[in-house]
Amino acid sequence: MERIELKTSVGSRVAIGFLLLLVVMPALALGKVIGLIVSAALLAGFVALCVSLGKRRLVIDDRGITVKGMMSVRRFEWDEVDHYTYWSMDQQMMYAGGQGALGVLLVIAIVAIVRRMRKDKRENRRFGQGRLTLVSRSGQTIKIDARYKDVHPALDRVFGEVHARLRARPEGTSEFAPFKVSASELAHIKKGPLGLSDVEKINVGGARITVKKRGKRFAWVHVPMRKVRNVMLFLEVIAEHGLVVDAKAEVFVPPTVLDKLRAAASRQAAMPQARVVVR
Repeated sequence: MERIELKTSVGSRVAIGFLLLLVVMPALALGKVIGLIVSAALLAGFVALCVSLGKRRLVIDDRGITVKGMMSVRRFEWDEVDHYTYWSMDQQMMYAGGQGALGVLLVIAIVAIVRRMRKDKRENRRFGQGRLTLVSRSGQTIKIDARYKDVHPALDRVFGEVHARLRARPEGTSEFAPFKVSASELAHIKKGPLGLSDVEKINVGGARITVKKRGKRFAWVHVPMRKVRNVMLFLEVIAEHGLVVDAKAEVFVPPTVLDKLRAAASRQAAMPQARVVVR
């Protein structure tokens, strides 16, 4: 397959620059001399960070994945990957909470700039904010997020390479902790087992996974996406068992997984509705 090499995006440096402005403005209020010194130090740090980001590269090939920094190189062969964690959500939800009025305005400006730069507008194919973290058998990590320009093809490629190898492992060794999936049950480490027929649907949004039980108003369990090992493969397997997964538009989903989710939803919609007949 084609080799992929990514550089860091301009948008990530713009976002850092806006956040730096939030710090520099209060620093200037410390006094003319002290404020200038603090601001100059922050600016110097920002320039150094931008240079570092500018030299960073992510390289993906048939054998593995490599991250090249200013001073170091880290590489995993695909077969070395033990598992991964992943989360995805909308940028505005990520940054707006906890900001003051000025912070909210700057956040909105950042989001507007990044969205204007973004070309792909399809649902479940927008990677606004999130992170894919590959974990090797030795415990080392490689992280892929929106700091890289045009990261979508890289995410698709990594999910494809890793999922194929996870599926090739002996049955039962693909970890979805804190969940386990069998032919008849979905189990959670704290909540225990739940029959697949008792699962109404699974919602994915706001960087969380929510399992709804039939006939219950409140969720059976809430779990942050990043806390579920191999979470996209987990959703794919769930869909293969016929359960409906509602992945909100904000969640970036690789095509192979998205096809399974849509197929499961279509099968569910085509089933005749159950009726209670009084005789």
